Amino acid sequence: MSASFITREDFAGFLDHLTERSHVFVPVHVEKAGRIALRSRQKGEQFAYPGVRASQSLKPFLFAAREKVAEYPSSTGAESLPPVEHTTVVGVAACDIVALKTLDAVFVSEDYTDGFYSERRANTVIISADCTDPYETCCCTLLGNKPHVESGYDLNISKVEGGFIVEPGSEFGKKLLQEHSSLFRTATAEMISARAATRDATTRKVEAINREMGLTRRRQEIIRSAPGDPAWYPHVRTCVECAACLFSCPTCHCFLLYDQKGRQAFERAKAWDVCIYAGYSRMAGGGSPRPFVVERFRHRFRHKYDQIVERYGMEGCSGCGRCIEGCPGLIDFRKVFRALDRMKPAQTATKAARI
Repeated sequence: MSASFITREDFAGFLDHLTERSHVFVPVHVEKAGRIALRSRQKGEQFAYPGVRASQSLKPFLFAAREKVAEYPSSTGAESLPPVEHTTVVGVAACDIVALKTLDAVFVSEDYTDGFYSERRANTVIISADCTDPYETCCCTLLGNKPHVESGYDLNISKVEGGFIVEPGSEFGKKLLQEHSSLFRTATAEMISARAATRDATTRKVEAINREMGLTRRRQEIIRSAPGDPAWYPHVRTCVECAACLFSCPTCHCFLLYDQKGRQAFERAKAWDVCIYAGYSRMAGGGSPRPFVVERFRHRFRHKYDQIVERYGMEGCSGCGRCIEGCPGLIDFRKVFRALDRMKPAQTATKAARI
């Protein structure tokens, strides 16, 4: 199916139709915070094109921050899958679509499938949107990605004069366009050309933002050549272990299982966990292989840019920049890599030997 065009007014009507059968979330500009939030849409509301990714990623819609996963004693021992609401998320940025590849690899594989994640994934419609106004923290191009989607969406919208170009990326997306064909018309060559120009301009913006952040080596190579703690000290000095970087990350997927007493039975719950916390790797007897924050800080980088690459063939980072945006210690992973890249491997090893 070719790309279609819809006016701003008709797109609001299209969302009204979706709201009748799905819980629709749309991007909302929060003026006081200067950021974009994803909020539940009410029928009749106008749609504000985001232009950049929301502060909240797509992850919480699929991987709940905290949920009950089982009750016991149970006669079946099966997962306690609650009814899953049909959800539509509008304005999803390309970096969050890329991040889904990591979550899918972890939670839906041949070895194991997380029923909670897979059910939400199957019942979530993704309407992505091209970025046009990147933040100074956006760095998708550094990770080999683009500020517009290429796959992994149901529908994608691109802002053009008078409305939006809408393009399907899945069979369900094609079905949605067919069901509401009266609202759409075929996009003209001029519209397609204007979209291409905007995409090129946005890509150049992101590249310009990150012009001084380029590296001479692959990130995996840099991580492997800088294993000693001393090389990391200057960058971890302001870390307060708040975990804002990891909780906001669209690819982080660590969780903790714990038991609690529910209203009618004992429950097993699952909650997000993060490797920057001292208790994350604590073992029986209170020991820990990473007792110091510098070791946990280094592990975060090693996991995202080395271990995930080894296991899944992709980096555990999409370049969304939320970790930079939310850090009270002003830690910027781009600058960490740039500094480590400039250090010679032998220099790092020598410093480590002196400690």
